Order: sequence, then structure tokens, then C-alpha cells
Amino acid sequence: MPLAPYIIENAPLAPHCFYRIGGPARWGLFPRSLEEMEEAYKWIKGKNIPFMVLGGGTNVLISDSGYDGAVLFTGGLDYIRQRGKERFDVGAGTLLAEMVSKVLLPNNYTGTGALTGIPGSVGGALFMNAGTVNGSICQMAESVRLLSETGLTEWEITEKDYSYRGQRYCPTGTVILEGRFHFTVDENDQRTVYEHYLDRRRNTQPQGRCCGSVFKNPEGDHAGRLIEECGLKGTRLGGAVISEKHANFIVNEADASFDDVYGLISLAKARVKERFGMELTEEVRIIKD
Repeated sequence: MPLAPYIIENAPLAPHCFYRIGGPARWGLFPRSLEEMEEAYKWIKGKNIPFMVLGGGTNVLISDSGYDGAVLFTGGLDYIRQRGKERFDVGAGTLLAEMVSKVLLPNNYTGTGALTGIPGSVGGALFMNAGTVNGSICQMAESVRLLSETGLTEWEITEKDYSYRGQRYCPTGTVILEGRFHFTVDENDQRTVYEHYLDRRRNTQPQGRCCGSVFKNPEGDHAGRLIEECGLKGTRLGGAVISEKHANFIVNEADASFDDVYGLISLAKARVKERFGMELTEEVRIIKD
């Protein structure tokens, strides 16, 4: 039986990741609608194979050997629908930057400072509760639409459902399809806030092939400060380097391999543990054998 047109065997993963690192997936599934997403999910479950979900690929480091399973891409779920006053349904494949530019800014909504400059998709942001010191995406979400073995469900989000860079409503094997957001109009000019944080990111964070912050910030401290105190800024391994601009960023500067980046991650963890007795926790998702 022929495969559906959105299923690709030996699908390359590196082009879909900000690091531009990673071997092929045994199958890549690129559904273009909610209906195809359900169909693709059933196909994966029928195969009884490991699978992972990939959105914008901004927060993942994949082994050069690839992934011996199925990768379900959410990029086809790219839509924004207004659902009444200050409420919007946003597909998981929508870029977070697009939600900021098309929803928050035109309406002067609170939350612009929390989400400006963060790469990736809305689904990925919801999965990791992305944000800044100004807040996180789950604080603006009323509910999420999920796909699991039990079918389609709606999860009403409360403060108990999320934490710093984490959540409890999307366990392994579940796919975030969309989020419903309830925003509030801010009394301050959010365009000024937007420009401020874009400029700040340009000035303090490196550009290029990287995943953003590699490690979560320990409570009461910053991972970048700890790594810098260990003298690791500018440390290179193969084609990867710990950024001179911000030590919590590792950049693929010259066709780095998985081992190059992963080696620097391991080095940073070991040095911080040795000097400060603190265990850094990765924010980036690492997919390896």
C-alpha cells in the first residue's frame, strides 16, 4: 500500500533544525491539516514505532545518526483564528514571532515583552512553557487542544499545570495541536516594549545556528554567569563554540557535528558541577541513541 503523500522515508532532519545538525528520520510525516494530523498519528500508532514531535526545530539537538522512528512535524498547523473579544485559537505550527506581530502588537496586548524574540513555533513554546523574566506563554493560554491515543481532548490550563520551562498537560506520546489564548490590552505602548527587547536580544545574544539557551537557569542564578565564571566563553570543539557574547549559547559556526555541540554541553555541566556544586539542566532537547 503506497504511503500518504505527506509521509517521507529517510527524511533529512538537519534542514528542519536551527542547529542544522542531525541525520535522517526513518519516516518524516508532514501533515497539512488537523485531519491529516489525526491520520498521521494513527499511522504512527499502527506501526508501533518510537516517534517524536518537531515544530520549528529551535530547541533540539539531534544525533548525526538520525532518528530510528517517525518524526511528526506540526508546521502544517499554521493558523490564527479570532474567537471573540481578546481570544484567539493559534495552531501549533504557527511561528511564535507571527503571533506576536499579528496578534499582540496590533492590539497592544500584555505579554509582548514575554514572547518577543523567542524563536520557534507556538506548539513548541507551549510544550516547554517558553518565556522570559517578563512571563511565559502558559500564563496567556486558556486551554490547549491535544491529540493522544484516546483521541482529541481539550485541556483547560490553570497555574498548577505549568512551571519554569515545563508543563504537565502534554505527556510523552501526546501532540499539542493548538492553543487558545486570552489576552488583555496593556496601558503602556507595547511597540516600544517590542523594539526594546528585540534590540536587547541582538546586543546580548549571538545570531546564527544555535538553539537559544542551552541550559535552564538554576533558581536564583543564571546558567550563563556560571559557565562564564568557569572561563568557558569562546571554548571550541570542532565546529562548535560557546559564545563569546553569551555563555549559555553554543553556536554551530563551521559545520559542527552532534558530538561537537554535545561535547561542549557536557564540558559546561562538568565544570559548573566541579566549581559550584550545581547540576545544570538542559533546556535543549537532546535526541541521541
